[in-house]
Amino acid sequence: MRKMFLFLALLIGILIAVIAIINQEVVTVNYLLGTVSLTLFMLILVSAAAGAVLMGFLGIFRSIHNYVNSQGDRGYKKELERRIKLLESEKEKLEAELNKQQKEREHAAAKAYGDLENEKKKLEDELANNRNKV
Repeated sequence: MRKMFLFLALLIGILIAVIAIINQEVVTVNYLLGTVSLTLFMLILVSAAAGAVLMGFLGIFRSIHNYVNSQGDRGYKKELERRIKLLESEKEKLEAELNKQQKEREHAAAKAYGDLENEKKKLEDELANNRNKV
């Protein structure tokens, strides 16, 4: 990777040198505060440097913006985690209540079944007694 970076830097350096040799004409640049005479290559180099500095500032601004947004997201994430814990504890309470009610229902059903069996046995005994009397 490092060799690739060095090769790429050497290639860019050679390309810049060739452009510098080709663009030796002197040009006059008019800007708001006056004029200046530069070689075409220097104008290109200064423009590229100004663009790089501008992109650097925009990158810094974007980094700060992303950091501020991530801080807000962290707070939101903590709030969501707190809500999740609250809902999980409520879910556990509701499940415990549901289990309790199911056990009560099963107990009541078993009791009702037992009562019905007893009633059935009494009726069968009564029926048997009535048959024996006849």
